Amino acid sequence: MVFDLDAFARLLAALDFPERRIPALHVAGTNGKGSVCAMAEAVLRGHGEHTGLYTSPHLDHPRERLAIDGEAIALDRFEGEVVALRDRLAHAAEATGYSYFDFLTALAFTLFAAESVSAAVVETGLGGRLDSTRLCQARVACITPIDFDHTAILGDTLAAIAREKAGILRPGGVAVVAPQVEEVAEVVAGVAGACGCTLLRFGHEFGAEVSGTRGGTPVCVGHPVDGAAAARTWRYHSLSGTTLELPMPLLGDHQVVNGACALACVEAFRRRPLDPERTAAALAGVRWPGRLEWIGDVLVDGAHNVAGARVLGAYLRAQKRPIRLLWGMLRDKDAAGFFAALGVRPVEVILPRLAAPRGRTPETLVELLPPALPYRLAETVAEGLAMARGDGETRVCVTGSLTLVGEARRLLLTPAAHAR
Repeated sequence: MVFDLDAFARLLAALDFPERRIPALHVAGTNGKGSVCAMAEAVLRGHGEHTGLYTSPHLDHPRERLAIDGEAIALDRFEGEVVALRDRLAHAAEATGYSYFDFLTALAFTLFAAESVSAAVVETGLGGRLDSTRLCQARVACITPIDFDHTAILGDTLAAIAREKAGILRPGGVAVVAPQVEEVAEVVAGVAGACGCTLLRFGHEFGAEVSGTRGGTPVCVGHPVDGAAAARTWRYHSLSGTTLELPMPLLGDHQVVNGACALACVEAFRRRPLDPERTAAALAGVRWPGRLEWIGDVLVDGAHNVAGARVLGAYLRAQKRPIRLLWGMLRDKDAAGFFAALGVRPVEVILPRLAAPRGRTPETLVELLPPALPYRLAETVAEGLAMARGDGETRVCVTGSLTLVGEARRLLLTPAAHAR
């Protein structure tokens, strides 16, 4: 993979610098970026902002990556915008050498500029320092928890990865920072200090706890029963010193930290305290598909690295129900580390053959399974789902790759396609 910010800068120049007309909130990190973006966008919109949201990857169609005021752009508009942008760039001699992701990022910037959004929430694609999203004009940056992922590109130490992620910090800007291990925290603080960026840290300038817990320890207050999400509440300790009692519709203990980071970003972006009622109403409606999402009796979760596996494993253990795993991963991911970090022994693992060119074959994943763990191979995701379901006592979890999760969601939400 080649990063060429100069090529992307030339592309944006050919488009009359749309990124300069977008007040942005920029989010980087290893896991939790999408959840933070989803919650921040909803709360900004709930406070009257005209919002744009750019996230990646998509689960079903690229248009999902771009939303205006909480709604993904319509398919016909997406196709029209793609054709229009492609035609503009075809007549711009300086717009060369850009990637697929660069094109979609430019599409987001031009769309948001045309819509005159007052707040654009932008998720990095990979890393930060050399990611094309870094050219957005971010008032506020957010660094979610940093862990090992994409080590061949970002580096094989946490310090190296942190330097890449912290590359989104801007001189004189504001950075909201999730809890980090000491090695990462030192790097982020060093980058912030070097560029004169103000740090707002979870546990220091803001914080959170689940309602009713002692000592602020985040624990889950209720888990789904037969796929139905239980209501949870949490307390946000704001930058202004107030405490807000709020709903948390997204599952998993880690979402308390993500929610707090999202709200600190909104406070910093708007430079004013949150309205408690508007904040609660906005959060109550947040959904983030494919991440600890129950569809009937099937849990789909896009965990695809070691850190994500730890979070998923904690959630599965709390269910106290036998789990059958439908598992697939891409070749550039740490599959052995994923299964070890999951810390859950399923009753069986179903290994489907992924359609993605970078997908690991089921035969190679078999070699990474713990000894004596029952498994079966499936030629397709649809076949794998059919094999995994049917036992009323055992829950099914689909995980390991967003490619797998995206296909499984389509099948689960369109039963006729699943039957075929």
